[in-house]
Amino acid sequence: MSDLQSHAAALADGVAALHGNNQGESVAVDACCGVADEGFRRGAHELAFAVIRASLHKHGLENDKLCRRYSFLLDTVAKSRMSAKRKGPPKMLFLREMLSRVPEVLSGQIALLGGVDGVKAGECGVLMKERGVMVIGLSLLEWRLLLEKPSKMEMHLSSGVEEAVVRGLSQSESDDQADLKLSWNAWALKLCEAEEGTPQLRGKCLLQRTVLLLAQNSFQKAIESSGEVM
Repeated sequence: MSDLQSHAAALADGVAALHGNNQGESVAVDACCGVADEGFRRGAHELAFAVIRASLHKHGLENDKLCRRYSFLLDTVAKSRMSAKRKGPPKMLFLREMLSRVPEVLSGQIALLGGVDGVKAGECGVLMKERGVMVIGLSLLEWRLLLEKPSKMEMHLSSGVEEAVVRGLSQSESDDQADLKLSWNAWALKLCEAEEGTPQLRGKCLLQRTVLLLAQNSFQKAIESSGEVM
């Protein structure tokens, strides 16, 4: 059994024990946090975050301890994506991909704990500026938590893919360096395609890319890019 499977099996046992907990909301939340903490101690940060995320969808935003643990583990998984290179577009963390890596033994228990929203990605996003990471796939509940609960970290929240993509395109227009302009455009296009943005939104990305390539006298690439726009 791999380390990931071993960690998942141990956490799955902990989550399974939560289902029969009828000792009150506060005790149930403490137990949820305890399972997530065990995942953190094991170094299985993504699994720990998946557990606490499901707990959040079960218990909501009323318990401060749960909200703080969620924010801490979100920051932990974001830090794992940090790059020493801080200039240019942020790294992307897709919750959809992260949740798909959770072994079935644990994902099944998480679904029982947090319902459908506990195991599927949403449509919102957050740019964690200090980490240089954009987290994509937050649910409305998670988005509300980050919006309503104070944090020491600077964050830019996006209500959907279009808002995040448009922000990337705007950054591409305002940047001074040609290579950074193209980097921001490529970032926006990747996000648009990964999250199945509208054809119109993808067209905006491609049109901007074509203009940028023309400005660099990359005529052949610009012709190929314009063909995709059409």
